[in-house]
Order: sequence, then structure tokens, then C-alpha cells
Amino acid sequence: KDLIEQLLFLARSDNETINIQMDCFDSCELVDEIAKETQMIDQSHDFEVDLTKPAYVNADRQLLKQAIRIFVDNGVKYTPSGKKIVLKVKKREDKVHIIIQDGGIGIDPKDLPYIFDRFYRSDESRARKTGGTGLGLSIAKWIIERHGGYIEVLSRVNIGTRFTIVLDAKEIEE
Repeated sequence: KDLIEQLLFLARSDNETINIQMDCFDSCELVDEIAKETQMIDQSHDFEVDLTKPAYVNADRQLLKQAIRIFVDNGVKYTPSGKKIVLKVKKREDKVHIIIQDGGIGIDPKDLPYIFDRFYRSDESRARKTGGTGLGLSIAKWIIERHGGYIEVLSRVNIGTRFTIVLDAKEIEE
């Protein structure tokens, strides 16, 4: 079911038939919501949330939530029980940085250039053990790029991975 949904999403993205509904909102509220939802279904990890409020963005709320959730779900999947997953939002000048950092298995440097490729799985033995389709990161990248943003990745094997989503900040007149 997940594979079919992901393939349909990618087919619609390739055909440019995904309707993006832009709205201005505080990304801190969205990240806090994702953290709370994840904590309800996963009590085996310690979730730390660090929010610099407010951090407004102009984005499709549901699509951005989908992208962030992909990184959080990967963090859960590849981080041993009892370890910490950190979700942060920082506003720096005219950019909002949404950071998802895990204490997981990390990504081998030779695999980093390919992690956003469709169906790419870094290690077949890990792929069988953890499941997944190898499509999540390519979907997340598509979503972030359609919002004019980009993704930074820092990973160390057996230490963890940090994904940073960088989007334009939106100034709100209060």
C-alpha cells in the first residue's frame, strides 16, 4: 500500500499534477505537532524539541508535514531504542532551518550522493531488516525543492544523521 501511494505521488509529481496550496504559518507549530504525534506512537525513543518561535514560512502545510515526517520516520527506523531524536526550528536571517537529527546508524559517505535517488537503498542487509521502498527521501526532496528550499545532510556512521530543511522565512506584520 505504501509503495503504491509513493509511486502515485511520484507519478503525479512527474506530470506536475500535484496541487500545491501555499499558506503562511509558523513552522514551529507544525514541527511541534509532528513531534507530539510521533511520541504517541513511538515511546521507544527520546524526542527532544527545540523551537525558536516564531519561524513563519509560506508553504503547503500538508506537503511540508509529509516531508518532515519522512525524515522523522527514517530517524525512528534507523535509531536504536532509547536513543534521542532531536527536532529543531531555527530562524537565521531570512531563512528557516528545520532540523531532524537522530542518533542512528548513519550513512556511509560513499552513499550520500545517492540517498535522494528513487529506489536507492544504501545497504541491502539493512534494507531487508528495516523495510521501506527507497522512495521517501526522493519524495521529500521533491516537496522541499517545489517550495524553493533545499536539504543539507550531515551523517557519520554509527553516530547519526542530521537533515536540515532550509526554506525562505516569511515576515509577518503583527
